[in-house]
Parts: sequence; C-alpha cells; structure tokens
Amino acid sequence: MRRIGYTLALSAMVVASALAATAQSESLGDYARAMRKQKRPPAKMVYTNDNLPTTTTISVVGQPPLTTEESPAAGPQDEKAKTEPKEDKTSEAKAQDQISQQKKKIADLEHELDLLQREYKLQVANYYADAGTQLRDQKNWSDQEAKYRADIVDKQKQIDEAKAQLQEMQEQARQADAQSSPIQ
Repeated sequence: MRRIGYTLALSAMVVASALAATAQSESLGDYARAMRKQKRPPAKMVYTNDNLPTTTTISVVGQPPLTTEESPAAGPQDEKAKTEPKEDKTSEAKAQDQISQQKKKIADLEHELDLLQREYKLQVANYYADAGTQLRDQKNWSDQEAKYRADIVDKQKQIDEAKAQLQEMQEQARQADAQSSPIQ
C-alpha cells in the first residue's frame, strides 16, 4: 500500500510541475508571431554594386601597410638588393627556370620508364600464363624481351644523364650565387 501511495504522490507532483511549466512559457509559434509584429526600422543605407561610390576613396581602418622603403627591418641586404643590377636577377630566374625544366624532363623520363617496365611485366605475365604460346612463339618472345630490356636500359641511361645535367646546373647556380654575394 505504501508503494501505491508514494507512486500516486510522485505522479501528482510531476503533473503539477508540468502544468506550472506550460503556464509560464508561451509556445514557439506565439513567440514567432510576436517577433513578426515588432517592426524594426530598415537599415539606413544598403550598399550594392549598383550604388557603391566609385569616385571617392574608401577609408581603411588601421595603419597602411609599410612599403619596403619604410620597413624598419630594412637592413644591408635590402640596400644591396637595390644596388644590384637587374641582370643578376634575370640570370638567376633563367637558371631557376632551366633547373625546373630539367626536373620536369627527369620526371617525364621516369614516368616513361615506369610505363615501359609495367608493360614489360604484363607481357611476361601473358607469355608465361599460356603454355601454348611458350611452345609456339619462343623466337618471337625472345626478340620482344630483348627489345623491352634494351629500351629499359636506354631509358635508364637517359634518366642518369638528365640527373647529371641537373646536378651540373645546380652546381653552376650555386657558384654563380656565391660569386654574386659578398662573404659576410
């Protein structure tokens, strides 16, 4: 009996608190209607591309960015850069361009080598997968295999030569840079 009494008392308290909560708060729909009824004043000026002023300047809040002449960190290196002839900069740019072209050439050659090796592996797998082909076309396969191997060796030599040229270019660029910059 006591259990039933406690259960009824507890349920009565839950119902009473639920009724009190609903009486205090209004529904979301009522709140939305009230907000729509409150009219806000429209914005004073709305800027669009059509009415944006083009003849006047736009004020920027804060300090303008420092130019290299005004920069407090401008030191002897900046002065040296001002006095350097522009030919050095263009020759450095040309050297960097040649180096990047050589790197691209090496990457292309390595890609071609990779494709050639993959094709060779596929041909080997096809040849050894079929016993009839092994018996019928031994001469043809040996010629093809010799050609693939020669092509792979040739492509590897081209890559090695291109890498040697790249190292020479990089060394020349280092030497030119060392000659143009004074020892500090």
